[in-house]
Amino acid sequence: GYGGGGGGGGGFQNSNLGGGLNTIDFSQRQLVPFEKDFYIEHPDVTARPDAEAHAWRASKQIVVVGDGVPKPCLTFEEASMPEYVLGEVIKCGFDKPTPIQSQGWPMALKGKNMVGISATGSGKTLAFLLPAMIHINAQVS
Repeated sequence: GYGGGGGGGGGFQNSNLGGGLNTIDFSQRQLVPFEKDFYIEHPDVTARPDAEAHAWRASKQIVVVGDGVPKPCLTFEEASMPEYVLGEVIKCGFDKPTPIQSQGWPMALKGKNMVGISATGSGKTLAFLLPAMIHINAQVS
């Protein structure tokens, strides 16, 4: 069975998963450069005062650390995502991004690292999945 209590619960300790994979020396490879920054800041976001962005984050209990953290996008229009992405979200009946999406989308679209901790049902999956789709679609196959 799975788990079973009492600790251990199986896992991969005795597994040979990946045992046959070759080690790749990436320093000896010429990798194709790829784009990581797909974020185009909406004019309304650009015009939003920093103090307003800070106040919004504080009201949503969002803490950001680092340099060049983009301001949150408070509407789907401000997210500046392609229609093929946002059109589907709007069709599902969502009216605006959740807080983790509002702050996470600009960060992920800029190629920034992010750790998002939020409650179940808060929109975390779409916070990383929609930008991931954009990144994947833009890469060389």
